[in-house]
Amino acid sequence: MKLGIWTPAPLTMRPDEVSKPAIDGLTRHGGGVDRNYLYSADVLRRAEELGFEITLIAQRFLGPDLDSWIFASALATQTKSIEIMAAVHPGIMDPRIIAKHAASIDRISGGRFCVNIVNGTRPQEFRVFGEWLEQDERRYKRMHEFIQVMKGMWTQDDFTFHGDFYSVEHGTVPTKSVREPHPPVMAASRADGGMNVVARECSTWFVNYDKDYTKYEESLKRIEHETGVMASRCRHYGTKVSYGINACVLIADTDAEANAIAEGYLAQLAVDKSIQSASGALGANLIGSRKTVLERIRRYRDMGIDLFMFQFYPFRQGLDVFAREILPDLNIGKPAAGGSSTIAAE
Repeated sequence: MKLGIWTPAPLTMRPDEVSKPAIDGLTRHGGGVDRNYLYSADVLRRAEELGFEITLIAQRFLGPDLDSWIFASALATQTKSIEIMAAVHPGIMDPRIIAKHAASIDRISGGRFCVNIVNGTRPQEFRVFGEWLEQDERRYKRMHEFIQVMKGMWTQDDFTFHGDFYSVEHGTVPTKSVREPHPPVMAASRADGGMNVVARECSTWFVNYDKDYTKYEESLKRIEHETGVMASRCRHYGTKVSYGINACVLIADTDAEANAIAEGYLAQLAVDKSIQSASGALGANLIGSRKTVLERIRRYRDMGIDLFMFQFYPFRQGLDVFAREILPDLNIGKPAAGGSSTIAAE
C-alpha cells in the first residue's frame, strides 16, 4: 500500500486559516518568494518524514495556481524522497515538449517523477489555452496519441508517428530519464474510451466513486465492478495496472463530528465553486472517527487499492492528525511522536 498526498494548491484544496493568505498572495503583485510554494514545500517535507511516497500537482490554467510542471521542478529541489507527479492536459500541451520536460524533471529529482494524464472536463480552460473537442471519442483518441508520442520520444532514437492529432518525423529526447524505460504514466477516466487508453498505456488508474459521500456502499460496489472491468481490459491488452484513489481525510472524535466538517465543505461549495475539486474528494468517505477511517482504508486496500492520494482539512494540521491517529496502525512511515495504537494492524 502506497500513501500519497496532494500538493496544496488553490483549486485542489479547501483553504484554511494558514493556507488562505498564501493562496491569496498568488493574485497580487509583490510579496517576494511565493508563500504558497513555501507552504507546499513545508507540507511535502513533513509528508516525506512520515513515509508518504508520492505527491500529485494538479494543473489549473484558469486558477491562480502555479503551473504544475514549473511547480514540480521547484519542489524536486526542496524534497528528497517523495515522487512528484505533475498533471498535463492533452489539447493544451504538446507531448513532444512534455516528453522533454518530464525527462528533465526526472533527472533533477533523481528519478522521482511521473506524469498524470488529465483529459479535461472544463471546456473554457481548453478554449482559452488550447483546443476543446466536443466529441468524447475524439478527446480519448487525442489522449491516446499524446501518450504514444510521449513514450515514443522517450524510448526511441528515431521515432516517427502520424496520427489524427500529432505527427513526428525522426524524433527523440536525447535526455534519458533515470528510471527505465521512462517515467510512469497515470490517469483517471470514467468513460469507456478513456479506460481503454488507461488499460493500454498507463501504470495506475484512479478509480471512480460517487461524489456524494453518503453513498459510500454504492461507491464500493461501483469500484468493485469497474476494477473488474479494468482487469478484463488489461488481460485483453496483455498489460497490468495498479489502482489508486483520491480522498479527502476528515478525522474527528466521532463520525457525527467528522460528517459535520464534511457538510461545511458542501455549504461552502454552494457559494464558492473554487472548492469543487476538494469537495469531490469527499466521495471516498474517509470521514469519521479514527476507527471508522482506519476500517475504510483497510476495506479499500482489501479491494485492491494500491495507492491512496490524500488531502486534509485544515491541510497541515490534518496531516499531523493523520500521522498521530492513523499511521501507527497502518505500519507505514514514521508516525509522529506521541502517536498511540489501540487498533491492531491487519
